[in-house]
Amino acid sequence: MSDDFSPKNFLSDSTPARISVGRAGTRPKTDAWLRFRADHALARDAILSELRDDFVEDFVKAKGYPFIKTIVESKEEFIQFPPKGKVVSAQTLLDVKKMCPADIDVQIVVSDGLSARAVEKNISDLLPMIEDGLNLHKISFGLPIFVRYARVAVGDQLGFALNAKLVVNLIGERPGLSSSEGLSAYITFHPSPQTISSDRTVVSNIHDRGTPPVEAGAYIVKLIKTILERKVSGVQLQKLS
Repeated sequence: MSDDFSPKNFLSDSTPARISVGRAGTRPKTDAWLRFRADHALARDAILSELRDDFVEDFVKAKGYPFIKTIVESKEEFIQFPPKGKVVSAQTLLDVKKMCPADIDVQIVVSDGLSARAVEKNISDLLPMIEDGLNLHKISFGLPIFVRYARVAVGDQLGFALNAKLVVNLIGERPGLSSSEGLSAYITFHPSPQTISSDRTVVSNIHDRGTPPVEAGAYIVKLIKTILERKVSGVQLQKLS
């Protein structure tokens, strides 16, 4: 068997994970160390990234989606004080109620989270797929809301305020060393101030090298339909599966 078809090469080429990188004495090889440093830099940049002005203007505002922020005032504050990224102000909540329809089946929230790049990279393919799927199944949904400096739980506050049966928070994942552009979908039935992490169903690793956005969108719609039928999400949904 030639080196090109060795099990080692096949395994290395099939995953972005660091396997079979070898070493030189007690140290990593130079090329492996440089790749690690480059990927680590990308991950750090993703965490510090913010939604670009042109993306906000050309995609969010151009489509008429509300664009709000949490009570956080800066990226540094967002990183240092996670609870602040879980809530919006009372005035922002009033504005949302004026802009968005209430009493719907699904409220979609798009949050920058820990990788604004993930939102910019994936949402233009993911969001239309979800909207088209919900329309196909005659599931009502409100106007998607984009949120800056947002954590997962902000979706619970917005969904509860709009009396949505279910909220989907599409949020930038904490970047790893193999991907800085991964998105996750947190789906919660009957979101409320009492919602806890185990109440949420999660679809993660939405990106080109994970689950592609279009495929993920179809799967998220299928999950939404199931959750609405069974009236539970998270751990309780797993118990029924």
